[in-house]
Amino acid sequence: MRNGPAFHYLCHCLCGGLLALTSCVAATSPGASANAPVNEVTKDDSLFYLDLNKRSVIQPIAPRDEVDSGTKFVQVEVAAVTNPKRYAVSFQVSYQSKNNEKIYLGSFSLYPADNPGKFIVATHGKLKSEGALVLSMVLDDKPEPGDAVSVTVKKMTFRQA
Repeated sequence: MRNGPAFHYLCHCLCGGLLALTSCVAATSPGASANAPVNEVTKDDSLFYLDLNKRSVIQPIAPRDEVDSGTKFVQVEVAAVTNPKRYAVSFQVSYQSKNNEKIYLGSFSLYPADNPGKFIVATHGKLKSEGALVLSMVLDDKPEPGDAVSVTVKKMTFRQA
């Protein structure tokens, strides 16, 4: 039995499960600040997470993003939402310059409040090829203690039209 296909399949499943568990433990290790108010997305990240403890994310604008005066929109894709009580959730998008000056670009809301989707916000020609985008989650309702509200958002992208 130990050398049979079923045994090898079981070993592969156990090893894969242990690897996934190790990744989860590393992501929530004491060195990672779980209560930090802001997540910073690096060029290698494709997703970031917002919840009641982390309501903002900063995404640096990289030279490869090719942001110029022709960039008309920022696209935000909300990939997943956990909001069982359907609290009203909205998002504000701002541009933060190299000098940390924050310029409000616009906002959007989830409707229904637990529905993911793609949203665009006009740039008003205010983006530069340096600086960062700031995405902030705003709850119009006050959640009760112990309630869960979390959102998974893909890396913001730029659109010409």
